[in-house]
Amino acid sequence: MTLQTILDTFEFMKKYTHAWIAFMAIKRLQVIATSEDDAITKNVNEEVRNHAKTLVRWFKNYRDFVIEGAWYPDDVFKDMSTSHIVKYKPNPNGIPCKFRNLTSTHSIATMMRKKSPLYDKPYTITQGNCADRCESIAHSIVDNFKMLHEEERGCPLVPSNNHIAMRFFILSHYVADCHMPLHCDERPFSDEKGVHGAIEQKWEEQVKASYELDIDNKRFFYDPKGYPLPLSLSPLMKSVEEEIASRPYIHSWGTGNSSTWDYMSAVSQYSYLFARYLVPESFSNTQGIKEFMNLTEWGLRFDDYNKMIFCDAIDSIARIWLHIWIRYKKWLKE
Repeated sequence: MTLQTILDTFEFMKKYTHAWIAFMAIKRLQVIATSEDDAITKNVNEEVRNHAKTLVRWFKNYRDFVIEGAWYPDDVFKDMSTSHIVKYKPNPNGIPCKFRNLTSTHSIATMMRKKSPLYDKPYTITQGNCADRCESIAHSIVDNFKMLHEEERGCPLVPSNNHIAMRFFILSHYVADCHMPLHCDERPFSDEKGVHGAIEQKWEEQVKASYELDIDNKRFFYDPKGYPLPLSLSPLMKSVEEEIASRPYIHSWGTGNSSTWDYMSAVSQYSYLFARYLVPESFSNTQGIKEFMNLTEWGLRFDDYNKMIFCDAIDSIARIWLHIWIRYKKWLKE
């Protein structure tokens, strides 16, 4: 087997996980728009809820032909060594730093502020620009909406709604990757021989076993509400679906943040802390997934921590998408 074949297999193993996360973000938006549980929406005003409702309706008109956008960053752009990551390394001699804030509902940040010995300690960023990539795509989506509105129908310059929906799914990939702890840790766990690929393969296996896939058309089969059709949900998938239906939503970026870039920079900081908390310094990339499952905090409570990663990623994607949509709608009104 050639190295390229190995890498192609490695990338395939993430495809439906990324697509599922994007669909769960749409489902999360529907919860924000329609839930009658005050515990979920008490921090959300009616204007934001109405915008969430119109965004869900728009997504459902363009879902079928854009799902591949969720894996375009791997299959087509192939910028894995730069834009999918922000690699942090502890640096005791570095300049003291203050970690950014995230909302109280971000479970990883909340936990790491209490438990990480590296919280607010100096670090060095060695590689990656995921926050920049997310910010640029967010701007491009708003710009494309403006072009679609301004130009005459049939103009060859006009992007289609399908194209814009695909860009939303592309953005979801980068946001989700930044929540994967090993994307933010400079230790070498990311090659094809390491545990990184094995973890994501386990995720993919659960998605494929839990939902009915339309492999021929590279998409999911859908339930009557337009979401991936469940078969028999694994405990992890079930717990994620329950969490996104009940977690309170806070529309704010978090105190001190005002943009996608600020927010994703904060996400990368806490993902780095999480990686260092979950995988001890003593664990080597030469050790396999069996050792990982038995010797690391992550492995010993695998589904618990995976739930935190998935639910935070889904909530972040929904928040970023909704901010983008509201920016466009406000521009349209003005």
